[in-house]
Amino acid sequence: MGWLGSLIVIILTCIVGIVWYFVHLIAQGFTSQYKDEQDFVSDQLRGLLGVEDIQPSSYRPTVEPQYLSGIVDLIETSIGGLWLAQFLYMILLLFLFFLAVDIWFIDFPFSFMFNAIIGAITVMLFAYYVTTTNSKSLTRALIQSQFSKEESFGYMYSCGFAIASLLFSLLFGMYVLMYYFNVAVWGGDMKKQEYEKVSILMIGYLMGVILGGFVYREGISIMCRSLKTASFGLIRADLNLSVGNNNISQLTRLAYMVSQQAGNTIVNFLDTGFVLLFLCCAISQIVINSPEILDSKNRSAFILGPIYLICIGYLGFIICYFLKTICADQETGSFASLNVRWQVIIAALISFIVHVSFPFSFLIDKFTLKGENTKDIDFSGKSSMHACWCYLLGLIFNVFHISIFEWFTSHGCPNVRNMGLATSDRILPMNLIFSNYLGDLYSAIPTVLMFLLITIVYSIEGFAGLLFTASGYVSLFIIYGVIFFIGSNSSDSYKLTCFAHFISDVQGKIFQIYWETKNYMIFLKATNAGTAFLVSIGIIGAQLYQYPTALNSLFLQNEGFLGLFIGFSLIFVCRGINTWGIINVAKNYFIFQPSDEAEGKLNYLKDIRIIEFTKFKYTHSMLYVAYNILFVTLMILVFGSILGHAGSVAILIGACIAVLLIQYNGLIKGTTLENSRVYNEIQDNRKDQHYLMYVSGDTYACATEESNACPLIPYLVYIFCLLISCQKHFAKVGK
Repeated sequence: MGWLGSLIVIILTCIVGIVWYFVHLIAQGFTSQYKDEQDFVSDQLRGLLGVEDIQPSSYRPTVEPQYLSGIVDLIETSIGGLWLAQFLYMILLLFLFFLAVDIWFIDFPFSFMFNAIIGAITVMLFAYYVTTTNSKSLTRALIQSQFSKEESFGYMYSCGFAIASLLFSLLFGMYVLMYYFNVAVWGGDMKKQEYEKVSILMIGYLMGVILGGFVYREGISIMCRSLKTASFGLIRADLNLSVGNNNISQLTRLAYMVSQQAGNTIVNFLDTGFVLLFLCCAISQIVINSPEILDSKNRSAFILGPIYLICIGYLGFIICYFLKTICADQETGSFASLNVRWQVIIAALISFIVHVSFPFSFLIDKFTLKGENTKDIDFSGKSSMHACWCYLLGLIFNVFHISIFEWFTSHGCPNVRNMGLATSDRILPMNLIFSNYLGDLYSAIPTVLMFLLITIVYSIEGFAGLLFTASGYVSLFIIYGVIFFIGSNSSDSYKLTCFAHFISDVQGKIFQIYWETKNYMIFLKATNAGTAFLVSIGIIGAQLYQYPTALNSLFLQNEGFLGLFIGFSLIFVCRGINTWGIINVAKNYFIFQPSDEAEGKLNYLKDIRIIEFTKFKYTHSMLYVAYNILFVTLMILVFGSILGHAGSVAILIGACIAVLLIQYNGLIKGTTLENSRVYNEIQDNRKDQHYLMYVSGDTYACATEESNACPLIPYLVYIFCLLISCQKHFAKVGK
């Protein structure tokens, strides 16, 4: 009954996650269709703020609540206005992939494309609901802060938990559904040949998720980072969103708010979804090589093992939800940071206890991974703890990793605070040189720890153990996602109060939460990067088991060396095209100049130019996404066909090593620059004007794409999916 128990846990947890999200929507009134949403929010804010809390200004309306709610309404309209363009781009991308790749390089193109379409629709649904929740939570966070920071923090925590619940429930639920559908329709007797087809079809589902992610994640990502880069090139500080800066038009500030609201949450949450499905597909790939697993009645439970582990972890994390404000509200500025730290500690302990005490009922006692690198694995009796230890090692190393990343990039670190001092009117780029030094130095420590983890786990259970380790490494993603959402939402809400130029106690509470939680937003990004690398190594192992290519002889051939170079180069070129797109979109950003007759008038918010502007910039951004997709696809198909399977495996190795190096370095360097800017402009704002402008203008504008070093995750997963989907075609070359 082990397999049935695991399946029941997965189904019930996915149902709980989806129900949790919609109950949250109903409880917060998101599903209510008010006669006029803007008037509703305006009434709520008017009762909250009062006339005495408003800072007067001569160039904007005196009715602050209506003005503020009008901004939020316009932001939501601008983001929602992209839905048709996104849908059409997704259909076009799927159609072109079918014509150029599917029918030529994949053995069963129509069933593969059917799974891809389901995956793309799943991403579309998630993006829609996240955008809806994120937009409306801006003003709700302000409204909830009328009592205390605790109320506002708790509200943002609830939103983040609901979105994280929707993420894994929707993606995992559809994955399990498609798995059993593919088994029922194309599985047959589930021998090696039949199951190999099922595993490729599940890669097709992930391929659809990635293709949809290119539209709903990458297009938004380039747009928001380019607008952010361009805006901070002129905005001296966040507070100057509220000042009559002659260089910045109202539409410029509006576009900046739109880009922030659209980009942060959906980009990083979808990255988490990519690595979770990547892990599931890795398990299905590695078990192809084990006849014992394929013949076992516990087969499906084993294949869905990572989902099962994450589901029982989620049920444990519900305890964290009810302890979200374990530390009471304080006037000292440590309320939010104390709660964040306790959340990580409690979540790690819960995960440890649950997975040590809860039986790994999905395990197969003994099996062999056959191929050139045959490996016998024994999970019988006490040896079943080997899988548990792999999982726990991933969890422990993850906590170490995020602690290192947080300290090396936080504004509490002396090097981060002092980085702004490296800038002067004579040597402007000195802080960028300083950040490169810190990025190279500090990224070495987590990189060494990652390779140490891989060495330990490989010695225990080989490549299969790496996938258990990846499950443990990503197991706290729910809590990290919640923390990321709190930091993102508090940042956007605070900037909204600056944009609407009112000063009140509400703004102070929101700022304190933003100031404290900003350091911890890197938890989710670092976890996504590390998990992607671990899963990549596991899939490489699956390829080595499946085809006669020994790891120790791989680079004795010219195909191996050339493939390694190609894989390494692919990632760097992808990053270069991404940065090139950011620069070009940012250069053509300021098409709207300040207008004396329109500036600050309420009816100016009804101007559709910002909506059209957002659509134009999104289309411009998608052009560079198309360049990247075309380049990667062409290179993989050409060199995979030339180099054969050995070269394909080498491409995978080169790509995953390049991603690890770029992401760790970029995350530390960019986040350090960003937090240095925040520290200097908030804590040390007594410096003269040109000094602050150098710190928060030049530094931040140059570092924006670095602090978002995660655009490489979807391209890495796409490279792996494409190579695995076409592996039979490439393997023929090496024969």
